[in-house]
Amino acid sequence: MAVFFALGGVTVWFSLEPMWMSIVANMVARFGRWAAWINLMPVILAPLAVWGMLRLMDYLRRRWLWRESGMVKPLRWVVSPQVNMLSAVILLGGVALSLGLRQWRWSDDAFVLRMLWAATGWGFGYTLMGVGQHVGISRYVWLGAVGGSVSTLVLFLPLTFGQTALVFGLSWSLMLMVSGTIALRRGLMSAQGNR
Repeated sequence: MAVFFALGGVTVWFSLEPMWMSIVANMVARFGRWAAWINLMPVILAPLAVWGMLRLMDYLRRRWLWRESGMVKPLRWVVSPQVNMLSAVILLGGVALSLGLRQWRWSDDAFVLRMLWAATGWGFGYTLMGVGQHVGISRYVWLGAVGGSVSTLVLFLPLTFGQTALVFGLSWSLMLMVSGTIALRRGLMSAQGNR
């Protein structure tokens, strides 16, 4: 998940950067209209990277986790459908709120675009909290609460949509990596203690 968030943030930011757009424009001028397809490279490479990460996660589960824990198959739904539904409502509610504020002229278009990322963080944070409560891992509850709070910060930063995507993606990536590293360290220490 950490790699997914980092790749997503970097891909959105990179594809909207003026420097990248000028590179594409120069290539079109030099090689013709077909060169504009290079602009789709981040859109094509991001799903391939996600697919690769999912394959790697599956390999690691089979090779190490399942052998050590005896787990045979991961659960399809870790939390109840109500948690997932409320997470979607939080996301859509945040976007609706920003559109309402824009309609009343209390915010601008940039705020609405930043709200897409903030509300995504709120929804994902709530889902993590639901997972943590369901499986009894307090680390997920804290991660969801901190991540949701950090996601709120992007609303108040004077950033473009692409820059907000980068900050959002890298922030969540860092939080997930720290959390995962702590869990991995504890797991390795526990495994060494049992031998």
